[in-house]
Amino acid sequence: MKSNQTSAIGMIAQFQLDGKVSIVSGASRGIGLAMAEGLAGAGSDLAIVGRQIETLTPIAERIADETGRKILPIQADVGNLSEIDALVAQTVETFGRLDILVNNAGVNIRNPAMEFTEADWDFVTDVNLKGAFFLAKACGNVMKERKSGKVINTLSLTSAIGLPTSVAYTAAKGGLLQLTKLLAVEWAEYNIQVNGIAPGFIRTEMTAPAREDSRNEWILNRTPAYRWGEPEDLAGLTIFFASNASDFVTGQMVFVDGGFMAGSDWRRRS
Repeated sequence: MKSNQTSAIGMIAQFQLDGKVSIVSGASRGIGLAMAEGLAGAGSDLAIVGRQIETLTPIAERIADETGRKILPIQADVGNLSEIDALVAQTVETFGRLDILVNNAGVNIRNPAMEFTEADWDFVTDVNLKGAFFLAKACGNVMKERKSGKVINTLSLTSAIGLPTSVAYTAAKGGLLQLTKLLAVEWAEYNIQVNGIAPGFIRTEMTAPAREDSRNEWILNRTPAYRWGEPEDLAGLTIFFASNASDFVTGQMVFVDGGFMAGSDWRRRS
């Protein structure tokens, strides 16, 4: 009995991130913020990345106060490749190492495919796919030297299904799923695990319009849990993928969607 208890204690310890350093992009609100809070709560120091330093700074101060971790706010646009190497270098210079990347920054423009412009396409894919790859590459080169690392890509329901009026977003998130698999294969020899989290319909500023029109009823009726997800629902899986508990898990996409993808036509019945 004693040996079993020791084994269980050792397993729980695998989820701790003490001494680890993470970068979380798109960390100023919503899903990215919840992921950052979860990682800090599990013991990781953090660089939180976003476009507005005036938004990031108070967030960094609050998380540091609540968790006792060191939090570095970095203003950067991952859609601008010239800023990526600098943000990774600043993180390594500040903390002395880099263990975890949460590739979360994302944007969307909604229009029917027939009306989508080249400028809108470039804006969405530059952040969601191109920027995600080059940020992963910059972090991967640092992790390679230590022969250890975790890359967590924020995917989407649209990585697996088509949802109307999200043509560039769907293409980018589908591409990011394939990129997740490719990097998992290529980087396994460096002991870098690459996985993806695919949120369902989560209550964020980005999804606010859908909660205020007819889509809300469709989403609730299509989701067996019969609720919108909260950003905090992503934190536990983020910690798992960031921790040693997932050392033999790579190239995977896990949905956090209240069962949305489990059935083709769920309807809540009274």
